[in-house]
Amino acid sequence: MNKKNKTQKREFLYNPNNPKKSFDVYIDKNPSDTINIKYKTVEDIKNTIRKLERLYKSKKYPHKRIWQVGMIMKVRLEAMKKHKKDKFPNAKNVTKRYNLSKKYFKFLGKRTKKKTFKERKSMKFKL
Repeated sequence: MNKKNKTQKREFLYNPNNPKKSFDVYIDKNPSDTINIKYKTVEDIKNTIRKLERLYKSKKYPHKRIWQVGMIMKVRLEAMKKHKKDKFPNAKNVTKRYNLSKKYFKFLGKRTKKKTFKERKSMKFKL
C-alpha cells in the first residue's frame, strides 16, 4: 500500500465548504465587535492595556475576549521582533514593546486561573 494515498492535506481551522465556520487572525468577521489596538510605540501599548483593563472591569467584554486581544497583540509583536532585520528595519523599541505585551499576556494567564469575576477584577496589572 502506498503511503501517499493515506496522507490527507489538513487545512488549519479553515472550512472550505463553509467559510463562516473558519477562523483567521487577520479577517474580522464581526466589525461591530472590534476592539482597536495600537502597538506602534511603548506608550501605545500601555494605553491599549489600560483600555483592555477598563473594558474588562466595566464588564463590556468577558475575560476570554480580552485574553484573545492580548494574545493577538503579543503574536503580532513577536512576529515583528522575529523579522526585525528584514521586514521591519525601521521599527523602534520592538523588544521593549514585545516584552511589555508578553508580560501582560502572562498576567492574563494568571487571571484565567481565578474563577470568579470578583477575584479577577481585584487583580491589577502594573505598567
